[in-house]
Amino acid sequence: MDYRSLFAIPIAVLALSASSAEPLRLPNGWQGGASLTWPAAPIYAYGVAPTTEQQASRALTVQSLGHRQPTELGAVWQSVVGYTGKRVRFTAEVKATGTDGWTGLVVRDGFLPLYLLPTSADEPEPSAQAGAAACPEWCEVNVVADIPADGMGAATVGLALLGNGQVWARGFRLEVVGIDTPLTTHRFAAAQTAALRELIGRNQRAQAGQPTPPSNLALR
Repeated sequence: MDYRSLFAIPIAVLALSASSAEPLRLPNGWQGGASLTWPAAPIYAYGVAPTTEQQASRALTVQSLGHRQPTELGAVWQSVVGYTGKRVRFTAEVKATGTDGWTGLVVRDGFLPLYLLPTSADEPEPSAQAGAAACPEWCEVNVVADIPADGMGAATVGLALLGNGQVWARGFRLEVVGIDTPLTTHRFAAAQTAALRELIGRNQRAQAGQPTPPSNLALR
């Protein structure tokens, strides 16, 4: 992917290290991130929901800050290895409120963070990139995906929010299941990936037609 093109488009896919004046706590083993509009500004909060810190079952949450676009997303996730050629099921209790896009659990193969979407036509999407949507009230949802039989058997699992709203998840489980367990058919962020690829493609074509002259050839 040509990362230079990200600086010339309205939507850039970059890491976000802080979500607000007081960022939520990320538990050990978990990571958080979000896409953001250039120039950089906090657009999602992610971590342990403060109201659940003293409960027996803590919950992770992702919440939009301000008004977000449909192609923007925030996520919390972790990557695991050792699942080469395995069918896995990622399960949790999930609920969401105020959403206008998609939110829920995600499984993708490889180490690509959930907030990053493959944006180049020559950058292959993960073969496993499945998602299961949250409910308005607490409900158990699960994602079933096949991890390719090559490499390290890496998988990235977590919670993602596209657009606006807030989502919570608790009671996470990851397990290997048999091939008789149906695969999840919903492909996570398929429309957003296509939109970003088209946007970057248009930008690259426009740049190709307007070459930038070199500067200071006299070495002054």
